[in-house]
Order: sequence, then structure tokens, then C-alpha cells
Amino acid sequence: MWKGLLLKTHWIAAVVLMALAGIWGSGISEGSGSKIKPGTVYTRNSAGEQVIAYNAGHLYTLDKDGHVMISYNNGKTKVKAPLTLNPGYDEESGMTADGSGFFISTDKTAIVYGGSRAIPVQVLITNDQGKTWNTYPVTKEVTGTTKNIGFINKNDGWMILSSFKGMGSEDHYLYKTRDGGKTWNEVKGNANEVYARVLTGAGFANDKIGFMGFRYETDFQPAVCWTQDGGKSWTKLHLKLPGGFEEYSLTPLSPVFDGARGQFPVQLSKDGASNVVGTIYLTSSNYGKTWKYQKLVRNLNP
Repeated sequence: MWKGLLLKTHWIAAVVLMALAGIWGSGISEGSGSKIKPGTVYTRNSAGEQVIAYNAGHLYTLDKDGHVMISYNNGKTKVKAPLTLNPGYDEESGMTADGSGFFISTDKTAIVYGGSRAIPVQVLITNDQGKTWNTYPVTKEVTGTTKNIGFINKNDGWMILSSFKGMGSEDHYLYKTRDGGKTWNEVKGNANEVYARVLTGAGFANDKIGFMGFRYETDFQPAVCWTQDGGKSWTKLHLKLPGGFEEYSLTPLSPVFDGARGQFPVQLSKDGASNVVGTIYLTSSNYGKTWKYQKLVRNLNP
């Protein structure tokens, strides 16, 4: 069972919500590659602020010059990535920390950035905790507003590029890799036809079952869509929660998996998107086919 504690911390004008979950001892083993140790998963909350959906003890910061600094194993090892980002968020540049996607594991660290007219989407990867780095192209076709990335094993990974259209509308483009991030191919699907709102989380249990979570909406919450065929077809997933949460706005973050076991954090907010008062944790034992309520963790500083 996961142990969770939700804290608010401030970092260069972005509020980072850290779900301090217990680190899985076994690696994620679904798919064609070898196991991968759990990684810290970054995403965004209902207010558009970068947050941590799952903390595996590995984090990033920016130094005073904007260099990306990675710390592993709760700060025991620190490395400088060959990448400079601007703090905060700027939709046009593609080179901001909040607009980039991060997956940080001791087995594989991946940072997806770019997506402007000048800089195509690309991903920076290390498989040896920063001793060596490689940059790989993803696409020149998508100008990604925000980005999410993850790996289910050392070979199989995914990313979702989100392109904001205005008035709460956003398109999403799924890319996958089967060679550890060297090459990426778009998965053509119907996600934008099913639900094209602001993405707040994403995750895959294996190469077939995946999820996207969206900023709260009054008519559909928690707003989650899922696929069972690798991203070709998506449908709305209506999650059942116990009573008592009707007065809150519900925003799902990124689900994380260890084989068949999954954890899905859902933020509770009240009187505005920034007023996050706690997080519901849902769990699954069958790759996310069904979810059940586990617990509520309230913010220490709401």
C-alpha cells in the first residue's frame, strides 16, 4: 500500500504539490522492455501550475542561470543536465520549465521540451543518472503548449503533447517509443473528438491501457478518458466516488503503475482552482480497468 502525504512547496513561482508516496521495490515490467525503477512524475494541476503526481525521491530544479539540475535518491546524487530552461511558463517559447515534461528515474530520465515555431519538440534522455545524455527529435508538426512523458519499462515510453486552443479547449497528441526514446511515432486516435479540454495528467499501465485526466468541469468530474488499444480509441471513464465530495471540484493528476497495481491521485479544490484542499487516492489491482477509493489526504497548508 502506498503511503501518501501532500505538501505545498514553492519553487521559482511554481507551486509544486508533492505526493510523498512510498517507492515501489519492484520495477515496472509490462511491455517489451526490461523493468524500470519508479520515476518521479511531473504534471499540472487545475490552476495550470506544475506539480508532482508521484515522488520517487528524484527531483529537478533550475540553477540561477536556468540549467536543469537533477537530484537522485533524495539529493544523494546531483547532476547538471545539458539543458537550459526559463522559469515559469511561456506558451510561445517552448523552453520553459513549466511547459516541459519530466520523468526522473535512476534507470531513465527523460525531459521533453520545445514545440515552438523555432524549436521542434525533442527529448533529452540519460540512462546512467547523468553520466551521458542524448537528444532525440520527436516532431516538427506539433507546437506543444505543455508536455507529459513517462516510461513503462526501459524501452517502451509515451508522451502527450498538448496544444491549447483557448476558452478551455486543448488538443492532445500521443507519441510512443519502443526503443528507449530514440525514435517516436504518433498514435492516431480519437482523443480530441471524445474530450478536448485542459490536460492535467496522463499515464499508461502497459502498452495498451492508458489514461488522460483533465481540469475539473461541472458536467463531468473527475474528468478521465482511457484507452484499451494503445491510444487509437478513447472513451470517457466514469469513476465512482463515495459520498461527501460533491462540494469540491475534482481534478485528476497522472496515474502511476507498478505492473497491475495503480494509484490515481485526484485533487480537491474549492472556491477557485488554486485553492487545493486535499487529494483523493484511488487504487487499482487490474491495470486500471477498475478503481476504488483508498483515502483522502488533506493539505497541511490549504
